[in-house]
Amino acid sequence: MELKPQKTIYFFRHGQSEGNIRHINATDEDIHPAEQHLTELGQEQAHKLAQRIAEFKFDVLLSSTLTRSRETTEIIGQHNDYNIEYSDLFIERQKPSSIIGKLRSDELVLATEKAWKHSLFNSGEQVEDGDSYDTLIARADKALELLQSRPEQNIGVITHGFFLNTVIMRAILGDTINPALYQRLHKQSWQDNTGMMVLQYSPEYPYTGWRVITYNDTAHLD
Repeated sequence: MELKPQKTIYFFRHGQSEGNIRHINATDEDIHPAEQHLTELGQEQAHKLAQRIAEFKFDVLLSSTLTRSRETTEIIGQHNDYNIEYSDLFIERQKPSSIIGKLRSDELVLATEKAWKHSLFNSGEQVEDGDSYDTLIARADKALELLQSRPEQNIGVITHGFFLNTVIMRAILGDTINPALYQRLHKQSWQDNTGMMVLQYSPEYPYTGWRVITYNDTAHLD
């Protein structure tokens, strides 16, 4: 007998942002920006996503508070009458604040960024106030706990690629996750902008109570 889910969570990565295409037009004058806006293509992607999910029956749509996710969510709100809430739990991995607004080519900035990226895949490391493996796992746990505890049965979430991968890994692997496996899975998986990932939850499902139904569905894009 097939177990029915207690909850269905529809995760979406935000539309293409300025940061997603930075490497195409990179120069020595580039800085680490405090925020990123959607590109013109990112706005188009968000409109296509909004049209696709117009018939979805979300009880609530949760969104990261970062600009690129807020802009994606606002476009979706233009097409759909969803109850929208914003939460810092769903923001992307955060860089050390000391390098924000600084030239990427600066030697000290490069060294700090390198150390920060190393901390993302090694437990017990922390670079200033930037996110790390430990803080991301802890935040993913809080996000999953929030989704489990909310009364709504069908929830939409607008978030970011790296953090969404962390949430999915934690949901499926639970306490068996470790830094080496975490790094490997990040390198072997990818979500396109506005890609849809669907997870279902039931306390009766094996291991963690979560299962993946859909991964990186981009049928709404050309």
